Amino acid sequence: MDGGRLVRTHYGTHGVVDHGPLPSGTDLPALVARQRDRFEAHREPAHWPVHAHDPPALTRALHTAGFVPGPERSVLVAALTDLPTAPPPPEERLRENDRVSADAVRLLAAASGPHRRSLTEHEADGRAFERRTLTLVRGAHVRAASWATLRTGTPFVVLEGMTAPRAEFLGEWARHASSGRVLPLWWVWTQAEARLMAAETDPATQPDLHGLLLASGFREVTSVRTLTWAPPGAPAPVRPVTELHDDPEHDDLWDRFTERFFFTPSATVFPGVVEPTPSVTWAAHAVAGSPDRVSELNRVVRRALAASVPEGEHLYSLGWQHTGHRYDPRRVGGDERPRHPAHAFPDGDYHINLAGDLRLGTFGHPWEHDRGTLCVFGRELLAEVEADLNRLLGAPLRRDGQQIG
Repeated sequence: MDGGRLVRTHYGTHGVVDHGPLPSGTDLPALVARQRDRFEAHREPAHWPVHAHDPPALTRALHTAGFVPGPERSVLVAALTDLPTAPPPPEERLRENDRVSADAVRLLAAASGPHRRSLTEHEADGRAFERRTLTLVRGAHVRAASWATLRTGTPFVVLEGMTAPRAEFLGEWARHASSGRVLPLWWVWTQAEARLMAAETDPATQPDLHGLLLASGFREVTSVRTLTWAPPGAPAPVRPVTELHDDPEHDDLWDRFTERFFFTPSATVFPGVVEPTPSVTWAAHAVAGSPDRVSELNRVVRRALAASVPEGEHLYSLGWQHTGHRYDPRRVGGDERPRHPAHAFPDGDYHINLAGDLRLGTFGHPWEHDRGTLCVFGRELLAEVEADLNRLLGAPLRRDGQQIG
């Protein structure tokens, strides 16, 4: 944030600047230099969209700072109520966030465009109710796909991409965003009361999509050009955090954890795993009910996890029946970084943190000892965290799976 009007988003592989009208009298060269310095500190390329209504001095300041302009795109807006209802032909149908055809959709997305936001980036943002993908299929064959984002806090649904100009997608986005029915996977959309859809196209390279949008009730309101700056050296090739859900990697990790530790999910069977050697288990009641103490517990465990693995090794955070994460512990948490996915306190469900080879980690049981327990295993991790957990949680209950005292 800069002066309350500019937002800088860091993704770990790149960053984006977003802002509304800048106040007259803003020192634009100084503003641009501050943003560039922050991206350089993160070693991230910076993307700065500049609209036609922005002051020309902003573009000059960006050029002077080394930002390189990309192609100009038209910005189009339509009222959701104006978008046509166009059901697919009888032999085709629309699917929502379809996992079966995900690989085929990715191939279509990569071979089409340019899109306002690539499907790769859309998916990398993680599974959220605000981000949806629609697929048009005929039998087992994927005909086209479209992805969009609900901008909560604004009246907009943003069309991020469409692999082929099909009006069926527009009507379906409008139906979900303006429906009075609460649909299980679309409840955020139905409650947001969005009124408008925004899109961006390059008329020179996407004449068919541009024409479809104009014919469907969109009107051009401005144009935008993204300017890009890259710091010296190669940027990080992957984001610091990757969501894992129905991925083979996620399933394999759960299978190996269950087999190695004999994991038994139950509200009455304790401790839920066969605790290995070396391990130490504490009751969690000393922090339960206190957000500050839970936050301190998470900070202590996150620091210890990062200190227990060599630079470049990723860790995993698993939640029972929830989305898991693979992450670089040195590139998450804190200001201007993605949120840390690891949680130590078992707040109503199992929380598990693991090294990929299972040599160290934590297991939080939400129901043992009424307020939960935390088992920490692995020699390196215990050396980093045991004293801090004794301070936070008190004397341990078990060591190497054996009751103490």
